[in-house]
Amino acid sequence: MFVGSIVPVSPLIYDAKDTATVDPETSAMPISPARCDAILFDVDGVILDSKANMAAAWAAVRAQTGTSISFEAYFSEIGRPFADIMARLGLASKAPEIERVFRTTSAAVMAETPIYAGIGEVLKTLAAANIKLGIVTSKDATRTGLVLDRLPVEFQCVTSPRPDLRGKPAPDCLLYTIAKLNIDPAHCFYIGDMDSDELAAARAHVPYAHVSWGYGDSRDPDIPILQTPEDILSLTGLVKP
Repeated sequence: MFVGSIVPVSPLIYDAKDTATVDPETSAMPISPARCDAILFDVDGVILDSKANMAAAWAAVRAQTGTSISFEAYFSEIGRPFADIMARLGLASKAPEIERVFRTTSAAVMAETPIYAGIGEVLKTLAAANIKLGIVTSKDATRTGLVLDRLPVEFQCVTSPRPDLRGKPAPDCLLYTIAKLNIDPAHCFYIGDMDSDELAAARAHVPYAHVSWGYGDSRDPDIPILQTPEDILSLTGLVKP
């Protein structure tokens, strides 16, 4: 569930240099369990096991638009705004049609797309401890809402890219969410599964944790790796590791 409005997605490409190696200027901050006022979550690969959903949607794209790009090529770019992915795949001219087919197909099977086991209970524990919850995703508003409606808690802020908020790996959506929640960036952390999540957190100077059950690997050996959803509680200090 969510409170308030979801910020809609718009096509905007982050043009800063992406780095695949550890850079002191783009390395995430350490997490301190001494103070945790909020936790911000990515959706795909963190809350929602959406790979099969995306595969079905991309199969429809290939069938209906004549696009020859493989699902594997598309999947290697996930975590960014859709228009950014299309540009990186050389599909910018067909992006509106592809996005329409992709979103429609994905939304139609969203109810069958599994939430990761244990996530719901962890979210309830965090909410009961008065820890604010936020979403920072590249997913569009409609499909994000379909996911959040299946969860047992309320999210105080749900943010996707828009014209004045660049999508990940830019820091804009994280900084906007932190401002809306009225929290200190040092007193929260962002949970993701892709390099774009890690880079966005580093550029926003927000502590970051990487899930092992998602779709990408962390590029920084010092980043905390969460093996199960319950490990989130250890980072907050609610339970001992």
